[in-house]
Amino acid sequence: MKARQLSITLRLALLFAAVSVITFAAVGAFLNGALAQRMQSHDDADLIGKARLVRHILNHTPSLAALEADPSSALFAVYGDEGFLLRLRTTNGKILLQTAEPPSPLPESSGVPLGQQITVDDVLDWHPPGGAGRVVSAMALVGESHLTPVQVTVARALPGGSILVKNYAKDLVVAVCIGAVLVAGLGLVIVRQGMRPLRSVIAKANAISTHRLNTRLSVEEAPAELQELGTAFNAMLDRLEEGVQRLSGFAADLAHDLRTPINTLMVETQVALAHPRGCDEYQALLASNTEEYERLARMIENTLFLARVDNAQMALRRETLSAQKELDRIRDYFEGLAEEGGVTLEVAAGDVSLSADPILLQRAVSNLVSNAIRYTPRGGAVRLLAYKTPLGLDIVVENSGPGIAPEHVGHIFERYYRADPARSASSHSAGLGLAIVRAIMHLHDGNVSAQSIEGRTTFRLRFSAAG
Repeated sequence: MKARQLSITLRLALLFAAVSVITFAAVGAFLNGALAQRMQSHDDADLIGKARLVRHILNHTPSLAALEADPSSALFAVYGDEGFLLRLRTTNGKILLQTAEPPSPLPESSGVPLGQQITVDDVLDWHPPGGAGRVVSAMALVGESHLTPVQVTVARALPGGSILVKNYAKDLVVAVCIGAVLVAGLGLVIVRQGMRPLRSVIAKANAISTHRLNTRLSVEEAPAELQELGTAFNAMLDRLEEGVQRLSGFAADLAHDLRTPINTLMVETQVALAHPRGCDEYQALLASNTEEYERLARMIENTLFLARVDNAQMALRRETLSAQKELDRIRDYFEGLAEEGGVTLEVAAGDVSLSADPILLQRAVSNLVSNAIRYTPRGGAVRLLAYKTPLGLDIVVENSGPGIAPEHVGHIFERYYRADPARSASSHSAGLGLAIVRAIMHLHDGNVSAQSIEGRTTFRLRFSAAG
């Protein structure tokens, strides 16, 4: 079973929590380190201060015997301070004074020489069991007349600063956990509030159906992050609405055009069956029906062709073709039809070539020539031209005749559109020929255009130079 994906709201809340943990931990670690360093500096300064004080006291003690008899003055330096240890030792190793037995041996040191100031660099680490410590040693003189050198050692196990730092670290971990939970909770609330515009977009999207494709998102009212999404969504709706309208019109036109031949077939068959007929009458009926069947077959074949083009299911088989040879072949094919209608066919192409699918090229030009012959009056002419242009190659089909009204020129390439409604029942056309021409040109990355001026109609197929 596929695991359920986390929502964006929960993901962002968890991300906020993770970022807060990382941020709090980094800041806490920095503060903890800074506090530890500051406390150690404070403890070291305290340790050095006591060592200096003991030095000063020893320097003002009358003699070594007086120190041994009354060590209270030296003990005063560490009196009342928890964890401090004081040891006075002669140069031959005799311990004159020691406040307590150290839990572990103190680090051996010759001590800071006489006359030299004690600094932080003279403080050493000490590692008693179960803790840490710091120790400093320095040489001092005892006696006013007979001066005796004594090594002063001041140590402190588990400094108070270390305890404070450890407690601070524990409090910091608790604070980070509580802060992460609070940030996750607040982040969840904030993200839910911030996602309200997106939920509004989703609600409007759910309300859209094939009957309400005119609904659009309010891009101006959306946050900046959603404006681009809203614009793209509205553009998609525009395309869908246009496609649905075209599909609806296509279905209506197709039903209308199919109804005419089917009604003709049905009425003629019903009339023929109403009374007994002779063999000749039945043959005439079958011949008439055959024409209608052919019209239906052409309509279905053309419709399927356009459907394959729209769904990009048709692959081009481009070849380098001679425009003159292709147009001559089309002229020869329509020569009989042109002579029957009293129309002259002329070809002028010269030595130009193009890259195109030969079958589709012949179909596109043939559709134009067929229309041109049909609408050219007797004694007129249809010209087929091909020539290079800076943009590529143009194939032009010109014919004389009544022309096309300006209000129809922009629509003649639409499916089932006829400039002359009176021809809607004609068995020669289903209103798909020019739509097929446009589809073929789109496949070739070209275009088709029409112009009708002063009794001359021109259709231009433009193939791009890149093709």
